[in-house]
Amino acid sequence: MGIRRVLAIFACAFLSIPACALGVDAPCRLVDTPTAGSLSSRQYLLESQLFDGGGLVQRVLFGLNSYVNVGLSYGGSNIVGSERVAWQPHVGFQVRVRLIEESPRSPALSLGFDSQGEGPFLRGERLNRFRDKSRGVYLALSRNYRFFGNLGFHGGVNYSLETDDEDIDPSFWVGFDKSLGSGIDLCGEYDFAVNDDAPHSMTGDRGRLNTAVKWRFGKGFVLELDIRNLLRADRRDPSGSVQSTPEPSRELRFYYSGTF
Repeated sequence: MGIRRVLAIFACAFLSIPACALGVDAPCRLVDTPTAGSLSSRQYLLESQLFDGGGLVQRVLFGLNSYVNVGLSYGGSNIVGSERVAWQPHVGFQVRVRLIEESPRSPALSLGFDSQGEGPFLRGERLNRFRDKSRGVYLALSRNYRFFGNLGFHGGVNYSLETDDEDIDPSFWVGFDKSLGSGIDLCGEYDFAVNDDAPHSMTGDRGRLNTAVKWRFGKGFVLELDIRNLLRADRRDPSGSVQSTPEPSRELRFYYSGTF
């Protein structure tokens, strides 16, 4: 539990001190974890995510106004390759509401729901879930600072509705994003995965540590390289077979944003 306690204390400290850079929009997500960031009114975000095993997820998010975003997603595993495609059983849905704007003495706060998990959808006894559970209902905090560009700290709590494994605990996460020059962003996150840490579960007590590098180019285009599962928690393939201490996964995402 040592790493969890250190990261929780670290996050609380930075989210509580006064901000010195206001009006900086946080990204909507770091790698997997949401932030309090929000699309502006009449803005849309299209995302294509390639994950290990030839998987693909498509997402679209719309800014109905400056405070409310809604979106849909769908995907499956083995889309690229020669194996039979395994589609997820339902369309993912997400909504986020910006409750509090960032101020000199408080972070931004958003309330949301997201039924889209990460990786393949696993079927079987006490499974019927995404490999990394969907976020479900969540609260997200974000705080931005001016430090050689933008430096953002983020954290949140969530309750997933994927509970066939009888692990009904809420979970927590912390993370950061840092701009490197005018077109590169570095992101990192640690998901405590308290809702997936029962004995013989896929994460045990290690949680999930992910990083990403995002390259912004052209008008509205972003290319993202993710390095996921740096703590090498056990994984499962779509059939449910356990992959013990796998290598970290290298994945790609592509974003395009515009207005309507």
